[in-house]
Amino acid sequence: MANQADTPQSAPPFRVIMFADFICPYCYIGQERMEQLARDYDVQPIWRPHWLHPETPPEGAPFPHNVERARATAEWLKEMAPEKAACMRLPNKMQCSFFAFEAAEFAHDRGRALPFTSAVYDALWVEGKDIARMATLQEAAARAGLDAEEMGRALRERTYMERAMNAVAASRAAGIRSTPTYILGRTAIKGWHYYEVFQTVMEKQGMLPRTQSSTRRG
Repeated sequence: MANQADTPQSAPPFRVIMFADFICPYCYIGQERMEQLARDYDVQPIWRPHWLHPETPPEGAPFPHNVERARATAEWLKEMAPEKAACMRLPNKMQCSFFAFEAAEFAHDRGRALPFTSAVYDALWVEGKDIARMATLQEAAARAGLDAEEMGRALRERTYMERAMNAVAASRAAGIRSTPTYILGRTAIKGWHYYEVFQTVMEKQGMLPRTQSSTRRG
């Protein structure tokens, strides 16, 4: 029998993590970066919750009255992501995102976390739906190829509540303070950036796009 030291060990997968909250508009437009990385590189991005407003009750709460900040955010979105900004519908209240965090854990266990989180963002920011409602999350589940009834049972039974709370605590323990925050291998990227920044970070750590890596292997 070969010694363990003589047995080839496979390298750990390259980490691509997005710390985010569904209610953050910058995370909504930043989700596209995760989708692009999944298409272009041999990586499986992971979405992790960073709870921005844990004080928000399940039924939601009024937004703080700050007209200038809202106007500045809208202008920034139009400049940085005009196509997405043109489709966005700003919610009429602060929504509670924790139930969606639980649902994301359900989707993660079934290998559909990325399409599910994208569907939740669309439900909130494009369709103007309340992501604290069971029906909204079940619709997102169906779009992501998940069993909506199974998710509904898991949410009613609060199967993933403790795990979602642990994920939120882990985000805080990791020092995450802003959304979105991305971890690409050994590098943290805070906030929204053009995709070229992500490509540069990936390639500096030896991660080539799928087309280049397959050409090199050939």
